[in-house]
Amino acid sequence: MHPLNQKSLDALKNLQNYTCPKDNYETTRRSAVLVALLPNDQGDLEVILTCRSSSLRTNAGDSAFPGGKVDLEDVDLIATAKREAMEEVCLPPPSSTVITLFPPVLSRHMQVVTPVVAFCPTLTTTDIFKILTPNPSEVSAIYTAPLEMFLSPPPGSYDFFDMSWAMSGHRIHRFERCGTNNFLLAPPPPPRSGSSITTAGMDENNTSASLPDSSHSNDGEEGCETEVVDRAKVGWHVYGMTAGILIDVASVAFQRPPDFQVYSHDQLTDQDQIAHWYNQSQHTFRRSSL
Repeated sequence: MHPLNQKSLDALKNLQNYTCPKDNYETTRRSAVLVALLPNDQGDLEVILTCRSSSLRTNAGDSAFPGGKVDLEDVDLIATAKREAMEEVCLPPPSSTVITLFPPVLSRHMQVVTPVVAFCPTLTTTDIFKILTPNPSEVSAIYTAPLEMFLSPPPGSYDFFDMSWAMSGHRIHRFERCGTNNFLLAPPPPPRSGSSITTAGMDENNTSASLPDSSHSNDGEEGCETEVVDRAKVGWHVYGMTAGILIDVASVAFQRPPDFQVYSHDQLTDQDQIAHWYNQSQHTFRRSSL
């Protein structure tokens, strides 16, 4: 693997020193996502992201972390995140070393989502072509993006809009042109006879794919287009919940705030939003049980 530069080593140490506060949300609506970090050729940290398949019932075509709902056989949220990463992108559980967990966030579908931050010590960004395989029933593409870009996006690649959600204002962050340098495409499901996985991002002759579009915030993940596009030029969009998690992780890793305002003026924190939803749902459950 390529050695990490000093900034990346410091970032991993900062994440290791981060202690996630415990929560006691006893709900079946728990999910976990794997925020898998790995170095690029310059030793900078990048994160593995996916574009969700157009065949999925929720968040089709969105950019997302590998992850999903807790299964009964999962011993904990870490097991959930690693299992889902194996199912979606074929990342073997031993390939990622968990660094820390981050506080849960509330998804658009009212799932309590816990980010599991991990480092892949034996992988690099170029290994997505050798090691990872997109499961076409769940994932249309795998790509990587520099972690620090979610604090300091390149000019013209960031935007936001404010909306009302979960009893308060809510700022939706949107990052453009993610994954242009390093991505792996899968054929759309169901695979056609003779179809095969397409690697792209390193070869100008093989960088186009027909992928679904989602132009609105679905849990925050977005990002594929309906027309045939050159991914080496346009990449994918990352916004909403996924963008928010990446901002939080990058802020801890690099010990600085982003170059933009994170919250709208009347926005509750993620923890206040979850607490309000949880208390309200528990009250509704108790009333329905009477």
